[in-house]
Amino acid sequence: MIGNSVEIPCIFVCLNNTKEPLLREILAGIEEEGIPYKLKNIEFSDETMQRCIHSEAQNSKIGIAIGIMNSRIILQYSKLKEENPLINLKLNLYEKEKARIVGCNAARLYKIMPFKDIELVDVDVIEKVRASVISALDKLNIKIS
Repeated sequence: MIGNSVEIPCIFVCLNNTKEPLLREILAGIEEEGIPYKLKNIEFSDETMQRCIHSEAQNSKIGIAIGIMNSRIILQYSKLKEENPLINLKLNLYEKEKARIVGCNAARLYKIMPFKDIELVDVDVIEKVRASVISALDKLNIKIS
């Protein structure tokens, strides 16, 4: 029988003052790839974020950690140097598709699969589609919240 103290191998998702829409998309990306994750609330600052996430990647049984603070996202792998994470970027709240790709890529790292390209996401097209949908809904007197 396995005791409760045994930790399942998973991606650590470390949070500090996180914007919920970005977190939701990152987790959805990880789930799409079928890899488990564990949410961890950790105190870190902009200056200590890389060190903390690198340390969490070292502690993860699969060697992968994602750090999220406000709109900054770091994807770290235990075999990389602290100062060279795989991904270190800031996203706006409307860049949800990019956040989802970060989650997918974290899981793909574990599965040894090619990464999805974050730069291929065309935010302008997404915004134009969004504006068109809202305009069409307005013409039909359908309000979205």
